[in-house]
Amino acid sequence: MLNKLRNSAFVGQTLFSLGGQLAFLLSNFVLFILMVKHFEQSTFGNWAYYITIISIADSFRQGFIQNGLTRQIIKQPNNSAIFASGTLLNYTLILALAAIVLVFSLVAGLNQDTQVLFKHGLKSLFTLGSLQFINTLCQGKQDFKTYAITNSIYFVSLMALALVLFFTGTPTLVAIINIQVMALVPAVVFYFYKAKPTFAKPQKAAIQELIGFGKYASGTNLVSLLFSKADVLMIGYFLDPTALAIYHVGMKIINYSELPLQALSQVIYPRISASYLTGSTKELSKTYSESVLLLLAFIIPVSMVLIFARSFIIEVMSSAEYLAAAPMIVLLAIAAIFKPWGRVFGLTLDAIGKPKVNFMMLLFSLLVNITMNMILIPKYGIIGAAMATSISIVLTIIIGQLKIKKHINCTPWKEVFINLNKAITSMDRQMIK
Repeated sequence: MLNKLRNSAFVGQTLFSLGGQLAFLLSNFVLFILMVKHFEQSTFGNWAYYITIISIADSFRQGFIQNGLTRQIIKQPNNSAIFASGTLLNYTLILALAAIVLVFSLVAGLNQDTQVLFKHGLKSLFTLGSLQFINTLCQGKQDFKTYAITNSIYFVSLMALALVLFFTGTPTLVAIINIQVMALVPAVVFYFYKAKPTFAKPQKAAIQELIGFGKYASGTNLVSLLFSKADVLMIGYFLDPTALAIYHVGMKIINYSELPLQALSQVIYPRISASYLTGSTKELSKTYSESVLLLLAFIIPVSMVLIFARSFIIEVMSSAEYLAAAPMIVLLAIAAIFKPWGRVFGLTLDAIGKPKVNFMMLLFSLLVNITMNMILIPKYGIIGAAMATSISIVLTIIIGQLKIKKHINCTPWKEVFINLNKAITSMDRQMIK
């Protein structure tokens, strides 16, 4: 009975987590479609460069906040000082990163249209940072229902504002940044109404713990995003804004296909942390293998759809002008099948308090990716970038699976295949009955 209740709770948390992630990604997805169909490729290329830099900066902030604050809340769910400490650190980082992004835009030799966007970087960082901070608080409390509703309110608000902007006015890239800020307001109001967080004086010890944990986690996040965005940045350097726009469309399609990995990771991380805290290696090993299988069950069918319907998907999401992205989608979709192993590997290292190992692995992967991009982009263009990224992903994940046994008593490939065999055998028995 207890196992049934746990499984029921896990299913409910997973569905709400998927719903929340879906609402957030849909808000970006619909806005992306409106933009790619409205703006010229060169203009959209400028936006792609801007939002890439903003994403990298926000990833650094999130590394200091997300997993560290989640762990603190799990340990002390009713400690108001933890909430205050996380809030202080979160918005201090947003202000500091906004200043760094602005300086970067002034010294990077960007074209004038892109420079204008970076003057509004604080707005984008505030919007992303606030929404993701609320998501972290919900994840720590394992309140995925509030997480789903908050993101849904943001989605509905943003879509209403976007439709007004695109169909009754003259949309600009700056106006899009402004409506994102406006859509945040009702989402924040709902969260405060529903969660009723209490305030207390920030604790120096809590902030120091967040920074101590976050210095590696943020480095991991930053390196991870640099890895995923290195190709975009290097295409921007070697090629023109039109090529960047085409590649950005292909990457967006891949990113949306990875919704299950992103949503389920928010549910998996607390489960891995809880398994580790039991002190049972067997329990941690079981959770590890089950998590990989769960992610594979979602990502494999999605990758197959992307491979066989790539041209149709591109035309629906954008236009025939972007069909040049089709070959790169095949390469990246194949690499995505390996990502569940890497995702659970990283989550496990963070959960057992070894973020430094995860950071070093991703740093190695980033160096491989950059080197291969430098070689392949000048020769093969955007296809070369996809090749470099795919090879780097597969190589790093294989090495990671070989190394994980040093940190937990688990052989991932063996554990996953054992559990997969058990699942297939169980299904066969049910069919015979």
